[in-house]
Amino acid sequence: MIVNISSHGARVIARRYWQPHDQLVLSELIGDFHVDAEVVYCHRLDGDQCAVGLKFAAPVDGEWPAGGGSLGMWPRASA
Repeated sequence: MIVNISSHGARVIARRYWQPHDQLVLSELIGDFHVDAEVVYCHRLDGDQCAVGLKFAAPVDGEWPAGGGSLGMWPRASA
């Protein structure tokens, strides 16, 4: 779930704990929207949730999926 988003980054709620500097892809579960990002911080919340701060690899100029869409986060493949 996206809590806050801008063209440069986002704060999302995730069930997985991510390490700072992890490289990942934030993408729609259905659709073709995706953006490369780096984890800036990950704070544990109540239960099995974490607040994750993301910095996008490049500014996002396009439109975000309607209503935040159904988004997922996956580790970015190494080059």
